[in-house]
Amino acid sequence: MKKKVTIYDVAEAADVSLATVSRVINGSNVVKPATRERVLETIKRLDFKPNQIARGLATSKTTTIAVVFPQSLFGHVKDMIGGIGDTGRTLDFNIIMYTTDELGLGNPIEEVIEKVIKSRADGVVLFNNNCIDKEIDLIKKYRIPAVVVGYKISDEDICSVYVDAKSIAYDMTKQFIEQGKKDICFVRATQNLVDLNDFAKGIEEAFKDSGVTLPEDYIVDVSNHYEESYPQLKEYFDTHKHDVVLTGYDKEAVAVVNAAIDHGINVPEDMQVVGMMDTSYATICRPPLTTIHVPVYDMGAIAIRLLTKILNHEEIDEAEVPMHYAFIKRDTTKEPLIFKGGQ
Repeated sequence: MKKKVTIYDVAEAADVSLATVSRVINGSNVVKPATRERVLETIKRLDFKPNQIARGLATSKTTTIAVVFPQSLFGHVKDMIGGIGDTGRTLDFNIIMYTTDELGLGNPIEEVIEKVIKSRADGVVLFNNNCIDKEIDLIKKYRIPAVVVGYKISDEDICSVYVDAKSIAYDMTKQFIEQGKKDICFVRATQNLVDLNDFAKGIEEAFKDSGVTLPEDYIVDVSNHYEESYPQLKEYFDTHKHDVVLTGYDKEAVAVVNAAIDHGINVPEDMQVVGMMDTSYATICRPPLTTIHVPVYDMGAIAIRLLTKILNHEEIDEAEVPMHYAFIKRDTTKEPLIFKGGQ
């Protein structure tokens, strides 16, 4: 069966925005003649049949923002929903949410972006995940204004709000090494709001700058889901023990603590553990979890404000917004750490 041609097929083939295609369909006189001819020729060549959605794209804004994230990141995103929703309401924007599955397969991102376009959302908020590069390529392809949370990027009609994971990991690792803790492990989940590649680079650079050999296989990959990561780590601790375990999210850190204690590894006496984000997982952990506090409500609020500035053609002072962070000393580490750049 022949695939139905859509407005974004026309926009891609003609190398114009969705709104430009819609303006041509509606007979708007603001489109340059050469561009109009190119779009009309593309419509004819692709045998595109405009529908009401295509006709309506250029006529009015919907004051709707789409939020797209993998289901496996809901634990991360839920803490930002307050900031997203409150700021959206304050600025008179509606928020609609779409989810993809953990690997971007069961609910392909192409289908989700198609739903976003059909909903006539004015812009989209994306969250760092394993498929973020593909998602960014798609929003560029269809010229959808966007803000990416957790991944540093800026481009035409694209801004970002992020945590400097590389600096966090570097500062922590450097100070642990200075304390004589050189056997450092990084427990990495399959999906994370924080850029885990940058986190790993921070660890590696800290070892290099300290003149210390980085432990082989210092990264341990685990599932995003506690019921899977806990047994994975419990088996891992059959043969391993480290001075320090760093994680990209509090939930993985809780799994580390519980698996270690169940193996008779005392935390923090035998092994220190640090989480990330300062979520409710950190306070329910026993012992209470040392972690990095990130103002997630503010991240959500800033993401919406940045996107509305793009949509309203307002001046944007900073297209890549780094968030402040702070080391929260609780009972899974021995000594406090000092961050120079994040607080």
